[in-house]
Amino acid sequence: MQPRRSVPRLAWAVATLLITAAAVAGFTTASAPAAAIPTASVTPCVAWTGGEQPPDPGGADENHTLRGVAVLSPCNAWAVGNYGSGQALITHWDGASWTAVPSPDPGTEDRLSAVTALSANNAWAVGEYFDGTALRTLIVHWDGTAWTQVPSPNVSGSLVDNLAAVRGTSAANVWAVGSYNNSSNVSQTLTLHWNGSAWKLVPSPDPSGPALDQELTGVAGVSAQDAWAVGFYYNGSFDKSMILRWNGTSWKQVTSPSPGTQGTFLEGVRATSAGNAWAVGSSYNGTADKTLTLRWDGSAWKQVKSPNPGGTTQNSDLNAVAVTTATDAWAVGNYGTGAGMRTLVLHWDGSAWQQTTTPNLGGATIDDALLAVGASTASDVWAVGGYYNGAVDQTMAIHCC
Repeated sequence: MQPRRSVPRLAWAVATLLITAAAVAGFTTASAPAAAIPTASVTPCVAWTGGEQPPDPGGADENHTLRGVAVLSPCNAWAVGNYGSGQALITHWDGASWTAVPSPDPGTEDRLSAVTALSANNAWAVGEYFDGTALRTLIVHWDGTAWTQVPSPNVSGSLVDNLAAVRGTSAANVWAVGSYNNSSNVSQTLTLHWNGSAWKLVPSPDPSGPALDQELTGVAGVSAQDAWAVGFYYNGSFDKSMILRWNGTSWKQVTSPSPGTQGTFLEGVRATSAGNAWAVGSSYNGTADKTLTLRWDGSAWKQVKSPNPGGTTQNSDLNAVAVTTATDAWAVGNYGTGAGMRTLVLHWDGSAWQQTTTPNLGGATIDDALLAVGASTASDVWAVGGYYNGAVDQTMAIHCC
């Protein structure tokens, strides 16, 4: 059997989308923060807090998870996910509190995995829904007044189409990526593009071919002629990292490190320029997952050393990254302690990745995990995910300012 990536052990990691568990097991989250590049020096945030929590609209008896976050300013942020038996969840930060905002729910199993915000009246969120026959792509748009579903393509004949990430550079240039299942029920890469008027399918490479699995989990854009997509592909023995680059005409695979002896997975990517991009994920050495950070310096992707607080026997995983400048980036995820799973946040200061102290809401022996991170500046950063309270999963948002 093909090995699969290790994922956070929260109950909601296995509770969502049971109809497609074999095809989309685990978190496929590449967060979609709208990371603005500051024009002047900004003091980095100094502490993470978790006081003001988003609402759990399903109540205390239903599971809730936040999977994506986009930050426009200290008074304007979006977080998306799912709750209950399969309803999309959208929440908004207004500078003082999080508020649930109505979201389209076209199917019986609706989930939003990522969000990107271009302005106060232009944001996109993506995921999937079950229409009674197949899992379909779900794309919703914020126009400043309401979230509405926008028609999105699905691969002909596929019974599983899902979107894991979204990112835009302008009102006429937005990318969404994920995967679909071919006629042999094998996962293949999926890329959709918004040209200002419609979403269109765009061909993308499948390094493993039609007989083996591959998935895209993250996307980042620099311009209409320059974008990145990351994920992983199975080579017949183990999973390897996958990085694709858009050159304005087509997607091409780019060489990327795969240090895991038994599997390497990329979950998120962000870029601020043609010469500065980060991709994060994990590598598996046969005993435990290790954090993985890769940097694009304008000519090649290279691995950069990153902390592993789980040690040699417990998993340390990164699920998303946000980048504001060449000297400021954040990577989030989770690590094991042997008794439970803790939130993990790493900060890049221009020379090294360092772990920062973060809140855990689930207690000493209950699981917490961060699935997405977004930043408007170096001093305004949000990370979201979920924690298990002993009965059900609850939304979690922590802020660094």
